[in-house]
Amino acid sequence: MAVTAGPRTGPFWRARTHPEAHSPADEVTGRGAAHELAFRALQRETGNAAVQRLVAGPHERPKVEGDEDKERAKDAEAQRVPVDAVIQRAPMTRMNPALALAVQRAAAFSTTLTKPAPTRSNTASSTTHADNPTFTGHAVENTKRKCWTYALDTVEASGKIQIVYFTPDRYPAPTPEDDSGALTNVTSANVAAILKDFKDNRRGIPDHWSAYLAEDLHEQFHWDREWLRLARPAAKKAESKIGKLKVDKATAPTQSDAEKELEPKAKALFDAELRAARAKWNAMGDSAGDPPYRAQAPAVDALAARVKKLKKEKKW
Repeated sequence: MAVTAGPRTGPFWRARTHPEAHSPADEVTGRGAAHELAFRALQRETGNAAVQRLVAGPHERPKVEGDEDKERAKDAEAQRVPVDAVIQRAPMTRMNPALALAVQRAAAFSTTLTKPAPTRSNTASSTTHADNPTFTGHAVENTKRKCWTYALDTVEASGKIQIVYFTPDRYPAPTPEDDSGALTNVTSANVAAILKDFKDNRRGIPDHWSAYLAEDLHEQFHWDREWLRLARPAAKKAESKIGKLKVDKATAPTQSDAEKELEPKAKALFDAELRAARAKWNAMGDSAGDPPYRAQAPAVDALAARVKKLKKEKKW
């Protein structure tokens, strides 16, 4: 039987804002397989290697432009209310008495990240949302010591990244949404401004010109390099503390009795560690020059290389 313990806290969003006038051309657009392949490839590369590959073919995405001061929308409620944990009871397990306390099986940590179709706006922000991690577990009987302990089985961290692109006129290659298309927005009149924008703001906030894949790299950094790098060790620390919980069989004769006694304590420990991880995430920098902005630089550099190549070919 699954039990949901405690109220669900509100979502936590890390976002970049676009403080320009909203365009009536805002629309929802789909993300194709080519876009994902380009993004993943660029994410694995850095610096000149990314630039060289993108000049040769489909390209990774640069950072999102605009006066988009990336703000982290901090969820005050998430800091006040305990993290929501789902507790799953498993069939009763009897451990070999000689191994009951010696064996500590690590809970499987899994992640689920949802990416809806990107939208367009010159005012709305891309966001990275982390749900409250959940766990499953069960009471374990130690017949030799005549007690029950509690073991976690799984921990899951789920979330969502909503990408918001600018309107097409702000991208050198307006279609498709992976910076690999024709550079139809680049002209002899604006090529210098485009390259200056990319050079000046490769790790910051663009003045006007942007690249699609930068948005993805920036938000993915929030998820992979910030949130998960905090959530995983927090869950592991909680699991270690939970493994020390016990209740004697005189107090809890059955597994059900033991779980009624131990589950609330397990949840309290889990909540505390994940809440501390979320507080650390809240405190991380998300302004020009901070790690998420630096993460988008390879995409900006890659698109700049394509523009420079076109400029040379056209002799502008």
